Amino acid sequence: MAAQEKKADSSPTVESGEIRALIQRALPGSRHETTEILAESAHVRRVRNEDLVFYQGEPIPMMLMIRGYGAFRRTTVDGQQLIVGIANPGEMYGFSAVASTRSSVDLVALMDCEIAMWRGPDVRRIAGTDPGFALAMIDKLAIYLNMITEKVDGFLHQNARRRVVRVLARHRDLFFVSPVLLSRAHLPSLVGTSREMTGRVLRELEREGTVARVGRTGLRLLRPDLLDADAARTPQDEL
Repeated sequence: MAAQEKKADSSPTVESGEIRALIQRALPGSRHETTEILAESAHVRRVRNEDLVFYQGEPIPMMLMIRGYGAFRRTTVDGQQLIVGIANPGEMYGFSAVASTRSSVDLVALMDCEIAMWRGPDVRRIAGTDPGFALAMIDKLAIYLNMITEKVDGFLHQNARRRVVRVLARHRDLFFVSPVLLSRAHLPSLVGTSREMTGRVLRELEREGTVARVGRTGLRLLRPDLLDADAARTPQDEL
């Protein structure tokens, strides 16, 4: 995307009290003073649909999705774009900012969003004074590490059908809604397969009555029970 697409309205659009409540829920155990500092120092941005919030290779910020959804998108060395995760409203991300790391992904808005952000050095200073805040960040990082391990395992050991089904089941609230937030066009980059392979799996699911393709990019979930049962299957079930 062109650089001008990154422009956003940085004027505060939410009250610090709302940010404070979301921080308390996301980082339990933090001191009251820490929550206050984060709420008052948050840089709140209003980002339009399809705008880039930050770029791959930039210093990663700690961030709170106040409203809206975003996609963490990585461009590989051969130019392939993969969506490696979804940023959900009310959740915090970018905890590796405490180490002033550079982002391995872009964050692109899937709809109009409001996001609170903090610089890595500021986050590190706070972590050095609040053990509860630091432990909460460690807990979150451990969860994300497990998620990354599961994704790698999926790429190595799961066939295309299982990966497509599990992505659809995990993100059903984004695929099977109106207006659509994630379309069929997003599916290959989320699954990590070619458009042809993803399309083949969708045609199988359509023949089985699980989903239906709608228009050029949409999907309709016809049988949630079939999708859930398919997503819960293990490799041993297929033997």
